[in-house]
Amino acid sequence: MNDNSSSPTQLVIRHCIQKGGNEVPSNKDVTSLDWNCDGTLLATGSYDGYARTWTTDGRLASTLGHHKGPTFALKWNKNGNFILRAGFDIETTIIWDASTSQCTQQFAFHSGPALDVDWQSNVSFASCSTDQCIYVCKLGSNKPTKSFQGHTNEVNAIKWDP
Repeated sequence: MNDNSSSPTQLVIRHCIQKGGNEVPSNKDVTSLDWNCDGTLLATGSYDGYARTWTTDGRLASTLGHHKGPTFALKWNKNGNFILRAGFDIETTIIWDASTSQCTQQFAFHSGPALDVDWQSNVSFASCSTDQCIYVCKLGSNKPTKSFQGHTNEVNAIKWDP
């Protein structure tokens, strides 16, 4: 016997885009998601070029710009005040201010699409790319603090150990 009263609630989040003043469902796949540190906001990235944040009840909290290409990875920093994005357009990683939904800084060091990102601290992160490079960057700095080059193929994932 199945007791539905003890089943968790399922919530479907619909990715939509604005067309002619109306919300139209996006037909592009969701590529990444990450919860903020206290589990109150979910960031999602998509092939439609938008990054979005959502509340736990499924309400769209913010849309983080329209990019020229798909988002491959999104990560919240530990404080939950910045969202880091890796994507296809102009080989950049972008830091978004979560409270204002504004771009804080763009990093255009890769010569190919950025495939993944991960925070080392609340202001430092690493990114990897199809260009076979890993860059360590810091918010406010215009140059990478470190680079790892010489891989023989694309680097498609990166993870800092806590």
